[in-house]
Amino acid sequence: MHKNMSYLYAFFGFFLIACGAVAVDLAGSQARTALITGAIGGLLGLMAGHFLNRGKRWGFILGAAEAGLLTLLLAWRAATYFIRLLQDVRQSQQAMDTQTAGMAFLLTTAMLIIALLTFTVSIMFGKQVLRETR
Repeated sequence: MHKNMSYLYAFFGFFLIACGAVAVDLAGSQARTALITGAIGGLLGLMAGHFLNRGKRWGFILGAAEAGLLTLLLAWRAATYFIRLLQDVRQSQQAMDTQTAGMAFLLTTAMLIIALLTFTVSIMFGKQVLRETR
């Protein structure tokens, strides 16, 4: 089971890196936090997946902790982006004013959903992975 979990963490890492790159492509320099979250989170996910694939228990702990912390961080960021988007929609007369806030909300929510699913799967199979690793 730890091999499958390592592939999940590697996918999680690649997904975070891709979301950071897409955010920079769409929003430019305004997406600095998404790029930082994607790059650091992605590299940590790839590292956790690599070491878990080699049977290291701390790789699982790193991946599960990262998914849990990113779930909390991204939930907070998605909520703030949503509130900002609602305020922009109420105050703005042009659709272009809300485009950046809408994209930030969508990307952050996508990252949140994948982080939550990764954390949930980590919790579900945690005992089995810990038995298999050293």
